[in-house]
Amino acid sequence: MKLCYFGIYDPEFGRNKVYMSGLRQNGVEIVECRDTSRGAAKFFRLWRKHEQIVRNGGYDALIVGYPGHILVPFAQIISRKPVIFDALATIYEGEVISRGKYSSNPFMKTWVMLIDWLSVKCADAILVETKAQKDYFVKGFSLDPAKVHRVFTGVDEPSLQADHFIPKRPKFTAVFRGKFLPEAGVKYIVQAAKALEKQDVDVLVIGNGFLEEQIGAEIDALKPLNLFWIPKNLPAANLYYKMQECHVSLGQFENHDRLERTIPHKAFESLALGLPYVTGRAKGISELLIDGKNCLMTDLADPDDIAAKILQLKNQPELASEIGRNGRQLFDEKLTARILAKEIMAVIVGMGITAGYSSSPSSLLRKKVS
Repeated sequence: MKLCYFGIYDPEFGRNKVYMSGLRQNGVEIVECRDTSRGAAKFFRLWRKHEQIVRNGGYDALIVGYPGHILVPFAQIISRKPVIFDALATIYEGEVISRGKYSSNPFMKTWVMLIDWLSVKCADAILVETKAQKDYFVKGFSLDPAKVHRVFTGVDEPSLQADHFIPKRPKFTAVFRGKFLPEAGVKYIVQAAKALEKQDVDVLVIGNGFLEEQIGAEIDALKPLNLFWIPKNLPAANLYYKMQECHVSLGQFENHDRLERTIPHKAFESLALGLPYVTGRAKGISELLIDGKNCLMTDLADPDDIAAKILQLKNQPELASEIGRNGRQLFDEKLTARILAKEIMAVIVGMGITAGYSSSPSSLLRKKVS
């Protein structure tokens, strides 16, 4: 099988890197057609690169990498092969629901909604991160459920190898790493840290972003002596080292609409590292994890429950070890790049695509499989 990875995607972004790596591990040949130049000129450059790929033998199917919503209609126009769109989620979710952009600009909100609508209508198949996200797409855009497929995100395994020789911090430490987005509920982590101040437990926060000013004010107001904040993005090697110095990894905790449909990268990272994971009880994460088996779940927007679950893992090291082991086992059984890529290959084969369509120039005249 030969696939064209198409768009303005970042090949180092977790989802793209995991999928391309996994596909190659399964023997799939990938040709990249990518351009990140600004403005409309990128469409011409992508068309020219795509034409060169076609002249060099073509491909069996095209995948629009993430992010690429605005390019799906263009891909459908220039390609005679099926277009698979790795949507992950809608732009509207990320920009409007999560970050609160365009609240006073109805034109931009409408523009974002139009891009989302065109992207899903023009794709022959769509990849999303959870079944809850699939339901959201199917209902919101009146799609055939058979067109939308859940594929978990995973992690870049070569850069994320568990190292059991990394020494743990002297105090039992829970770590949060990630962007300060509304669904993360970082303020509840700060409040939980304050509740654990006298329990010989530290909390390490690694991150910044949208709500950084608000989180900084919360820290200044409560002044938890056991909270340590690194307000910057760390290189992957440094980040994963610091995570493994800690005893527990923290997920997302806000009572937020988006949390019902998403699974953050830190969840997959924690499973791969064998770190016990504590997260808010939401529909999206519940598709992947089981409370008490490979994670501990808390009530949403409840700092006292967060503190209680962290303390439970501190006081029950056997439970913490079991949850960490079970998490790693889940990762090995369902979330490696090779396994996730097989799910993508199954989507492509299910569309009627078989390897070898690209070997003959006459294949360019074949009708697209819908």
